Order: sequence, then C-alpha cells, then structure tokens
Amino acid sequence: VEGVAYLSSFLWKSQDLGLWSRPRGENLLDSGAPFYETYKTSDGKFMAVGAIEPKFYEQLIKGLGLDSAELPSQMSFSDWPEMKEKFASVFTQKTQAEWCSIFDGTDACVTPVLSFDDVAFHQHNKQRGSFIKNDEEEISPRPAPLLSRTPAVPSFKRDPFIGEHTEEILLEYGFTKQEIAKLYSDKVIEFGDPKASL
Repeated sequence: VEGVAYLSSFLWKSQDLGLWSRPRGENLLDSGAPFYETYKTSDGKFMAVGAIEPKFYEQLIKGLGLDSAELPSQMSFSDWPEMKEKFASVFTQKTQAEWCSIFDGTDACVTPVLSFDDVAFHQHNKQRGSFIKNDEEEISPRPAPLLSRTPAVPSFKRDPFIGEHTEEILLEYGFTKQEIAKLYSDKVIEFGDPKASL
C-alpha cells in the first residue's frame, strides 16, 4: 500500500496545481484532456495520444492537420470537451495505419493501440525480442528487465495446467499420499491431469 501511495505522489501534489482537482474524467490524465486520450480510427482501431508538453502538443496538432492559431489554448480546461470532439472527428477520417505513417518518427506522442494479436508482431517489439514463443507456439512476454550480468533465461515449455504438479509439490513438502487424498476429497486442491490417481 505504501508503494502505491508513493507512486501516486504526482496525483496528490497536482491537486494544488489544478491538474487533478476536477471530477473523474475531467482531469489531465484521466481522459479529461484532449491531448491525453485514445481515439477511434476509421477502421475501428484506436490511437493513443499523450502529448502533454507543449512541444509534443504542437507536433500532435501539426499531424492532425490543424492550425494551433485557430484552436483554444492547450490548457483551457473549459474548451477540452469541444477539443476532444474535434480531435475525435479528425481521427475518424483515417485508418490506424495511416495515422501511424503520419506520426511515425515525430515527437507527437501518438501511438497505435495494439490488439493482443498485433502486439508481438509490432516492429519495435520484434526488434527488441520483447515476446517469445513456447514449445506449443504460445506467445508470452520475455522476462524483463534484461540484465547484462544475470539475464533471465526464459522457459520455452508450455505453462503448466492448474493442478498439474499439485501432488508432486505436496509430496516434496512432506505431505503423505493419504493427506493429499483428503485435501482432494475435501476440494481443497485439484489435479490438472484427469488420470491422476492417489
């Protein structure tokens, strides 16, 4: 609890700045700001926008094809709902791939929201080796962080079934077969292999 409380320091401190003092959904980082939101594209996918700093915001406006001189101030809270509608309208005019092409290589802080099917095959993740496949071709994240002196060695075996090693582990910890049978009959434990017999 203390760790989470400490991580939320920004939220506590920003109340006095007016960045987190409004009702839910109207603040800087909880989807209130038009420049910190997700927007639907013409192909039903989404783009994530996190252009908080003015220099990033300017790149966002440029990529959207808008003129910042014709828009309200970035931090004009009262204009945020109208700005969100404007941004949403613009984002629905192109596909996710088109927006990726526009914002790729910029500092606009605009990225695609990827599906589980797409994330492991995204170019960045492929280059970094961020995902691995096990011996049954199931995809999962590679252990992180990748330390230079003691790198984690990922297992390429399939994940165990729930209860697959229950008896083995309980025997290792000193339970008798009779105690294990009692736990099983009392439905305290289960076995993943339907052929398991005690």
